[in-house]
Amino acid sequence: MTDVELRVEALSLSGVSAIPPEYVRPEEERADLGDALELARAASDDDATARIPVVDISAFDNDGDGRHACVEAVRAAAEEWGVMHIAGHGLPGDVLGRLRAAGEAFFALPIAEKEAYANDPAAGRLQGYGSKLAANASGKREWEDYLFHLVHPDHLADHSLWPANPPEYVPVSRDFGGRVRTLASKLLAILSLGLGLPEETLERRLRGHELAGVDDDLLLQLKINYYPRCPRPDLAVGVEAHTDVSALSFILHNGVPGLQVHHAGSWVTARPEPGTIVVHVGDALEILTNGRYTSVLHRGLVSRDAVRLSWVVFCEPPPESVLLQPVPELLADGADKPLFAPRTFKQHVQRKLFKKLKDQQDNNAAAASNGMITK
Repeated sequence: MTDVELRVEALSLSGVSAIPPEYVRPEEERADLGDALELARAASDDDATARIPVVDISAFDNDGDGRHACVEAVRAAAEEWGVMHIAGHGLPGDVLGRLRAAGEAFFALPIAEKEAYANDPAAGRLQGYGSKLAANASGKREWEDYLFHLVHPDHLADHSLWPANPPEYVPVSRDFGGRVRTLASKLLAILSLGLGLPEETLERRLRGHELAGVDDDLLLQLKINYYPRCPRPDLAVGVEAHTDVSALSFILHNGVPGLQVHHAGSWVTARPEPGTIVVHVGDALEILTNGRYTSVLHRGLVSRDAVRLSWVVFCEPPPESVLLQPVPELLADGADKPLFAPRTFKQHVQRKLFKKLKDQQDNNAAAASNGMITK
């Protein structure tokens, strides 16, 4: 099978009415799957449905009650949901418009042209253009193609992986990465104050400032997810349920819904909130806060009638120079015990990947004992 045939876009464009079995989710997952557009419409029409919090952070730049209210709103969303829509984020609409246009133009290229940027996960080259293979507990594939690369700091980025076509992709992405880096610092300051800590605490911990000779910048990884039309959205997912390994994740999309987060035992569909971006708490921040802030479980659904694109920036600590562990000040009174063993970010990612592989092996063994074969 050629690389082009492996792409989900090629499968979607072939006009299939059914999906290959490797994309069909396990039966226990299917009860609440469905078309992303239909589920979003139903959520918008039902006032009783839970809503992801919307927080305006513009007041943080002012003194007084507005600043305090902003901190409290972000703290509550991070503790109770692990996700929020952020308004007043300071990212100009024209910048976001150009970013969306550049990403859409890249994915509008012929698949063969996009293959010039293909990654090779089996060889350890994770960055580039690719499709998600089955490296999960279920052994199933996800209904998406993607483009993934480091976007900040710019001097560490491998620009050979940044598309030359459209020509505006490079300057627009570079500008966006710098702006999100500034936004990340602001949110980490707000989240620090929400814990009753000095505003520089969480960023200093993520960058290793408390370690002699360490002052590494945060790494921002950009992933553009492309979810083609799917003939059976009741059987497939764009991205399976997971938590992000990052400290924070920033998400915008092309106006097509699909994000769901797990809250209070149910899947909640993200509603359109014009002018906002979505921010997730990730594992690294959950570790630093000893579970005070929740790394949110989420997934991406697909639609039979619309193509969805989302732009996700994962804000990560340096892979090896920083030790992730609960902030000592949060344990100082002895009331709380550390919930997480110290680990570097690289060790955390490896542990998570090992657990996925172990879960898949256990599932395969159970299936084999029942006379079933899984691939």
